[in-house]
Amino acid sequence: MSTKIFVTVGSTYPLNRLIKEIDKIGENKSYEIFAQIGESDLILKNIAFKKFLTYMEMQSKMKWADLIISHAGAGSIIELLVLGKPFILFPRLKKFGEAVDDHQVEICKAFEKKYNIKYTTEQTKLLDLIKNKKANSKIKKNSKLLEEIKKII
Repeated sequence: MSTKIFVTVGSTYPLNRLIKEIDKIGENKSYEIFAQIGESDLILKNIAFKKFLTYMEMQSKMKWADLIISHAGAGSIIELLVLGKPFILFPRLKKFGEAVDDHQVEICKAFEKKYNIKYTTEQTKLLDLIKNKKANSKIKKNSKLLEEIKKII
């Protein structure tokens, strides 16, 4: 049985580092991958994808997935915490033109320090994190935690 992975990058800037690596990982048929790729213009061969999803489509894909890989936008992180599924955060980096600053890395660092939420900025580490799909799975639906996180954001 294949592991179902949903990838979301948001809509502001392309996140081609992540999408390229996910397409490469998609060569392994142990993974069934669907990605919301935003403004990316990459030619993808190994995964199902759509540039943008409606809110309902996004919710459906998140429920479908065994594991979610997401950029580290504040709204996305809250959605992931509410959903309570395993997830991997992949923050955008300014040096690659993926964001105007490194605020997503700062958010991830704060979450890691206070809540032990794991993330990576290196696409080469994604496969290992995917194989250990328990990443961030111990974070349960917790209204107190969500309220604290909203303060950080």
